[in-house]
Amino acid sequence: MNQEQQRSRKVITLSLLFGAMLISFMIRFALGVVAPTLMQMYDITPKTMGYILSGYNWSYTASLLFVGVIVDRVGPWMAMAGGSIIWGISTVALPIATGAVGLFVARLIFGFGQGVLIPTNALAISRTFDAKERTRAISVAFSGNVLGLAVGGTVAAFIMSRFGWQAVFYVLGCASLLLTAAWFLFFPDRRVGKQVASLPDPAKAAGEQKLSWFSMFRYRATWGIAFGQMGYLYAYFFFVSWLPGYLVIERQMTVLRSGIVASLPFLLGMVGTLAGGWLGDYLIKRGVSPTVSRKSIIGTGLSISTVMVVAAAFVAQAWLAVTLITLCVGFLRLATGSANSLPIDLAPRAVVATLTSIQNFFGNVGGLLAPIVTGYIVSATGSFVGSLVVAGGMALLGAVSYVFILGNLETGRIEPRVRPATQMSASEAL
Repeated sequence: MNQEQQRSRKVITLSLLFGAMLISFMIRFALGVVAPTLMQMYDITPKTMGYILSGYNWSYTASLLFVGVIVDRVGPWMAMAGGSIIWGISTVALPIATGAVGLFVARLIFGFGQGVLIPTNALAISRTFDAKERTRAISVAFSGNVLGLAVGGTVAAFIMSRFGWQAVFYVLGCASLLLTAAWFLFFPDRRVGKQVASLPDPAKAAGEQKLSWFSMFRYRATWGIAFGQMGYLYAYFFFVSWLPGYLVIERQMTVLRSGIVASLPFLLGMVGTLAGGWLGDYLIKRGVSPTVSRKSIIGTGLSISTVMVVAAAFVAQAWLAVTLITLCVGFLRLATGSANSLPIDLAPRAVVATLTSIQNFFGNVGGLLAPIVTGYIVSATGSFVGSLVVAGGMALLGAVSYVFILGNLETGRIEPRVRPATQMSASEAL
């Protein structure tokens, strides 16, 4: 493959990954935009709406227990195509729901389809990009989700104000199915099956194949990225699920204005995502070790975001609260490229999606709890102050885990434990 073909392959791969993140996060955020209307229409309490907003995350999180292994085995082309069909159809069908239970079930199905999204990103990028450009590639792909949140709030609010809340999901669901068709037709890497790096030693090859989901928990690095992602995604999904509701309920904005204002943090978040990716690759090219590069960017981003969101909880002026939250999301997303590069840094290629699914399983436990805990706090106190403070505390937990629990990337890689060749049977060595 010549240089021009390789470049085209990279551009198409990143464009499709970006598009998948964009449309999926537009759909995730859309329910938050229409939530205040649905609460009035169906007499849904903040506590119950917290469960509905987290509905996709229950099935999404559960699917991460096994979907990484599936992605490793079938490859990114088939995995993403299948998952996106499920989440697209469930989005189009959501307006059929006429109450809290129906809305929750529709989001459960949506979340099950979404399970392939992050593991597929990791595996596709690990196959296509080398280590010196990987952080930027991940940041470009993941910038689709913050742009989706930024555009999704405005688009959903506009469609809802003109055509009603049901039209939001008809439009976004159909757009998602069109993207599925594009993925299936144009994604460059159509290899099906697990791709194992070339290993000259048959014992090492056999060991790599036997590195299982559960065996990865023997490594300190697994726990570091797991708890780090839990804190990071709790804070992030607080904004994904409740930011429009916070602006309407706490800051007394209209639905249309809240949709527009809620886009601001995610626009800066996209800038933070891209900046973090560029900085990560720049530091490595300048000779900084991956350990120092990853930890310094993640620790700085999550720590500053903690300060910003806690400050936002106690200011009286709406404009100042929005400014602080916008800065918070910008610094939070600074960590995205480095945090999501870690499974590729740490694991053999044959199990990259598996380790990614572990990282994001724990992360999405945090993401799942964020809307529920927020609903309980708001119902109990009548205010979002406590929920903002909790979000800041979880971001700080993420910083501590990534910086102190993770350990050294160069010496703490997740490698298979290989038996000596003399202990192998003839059939294993063949």
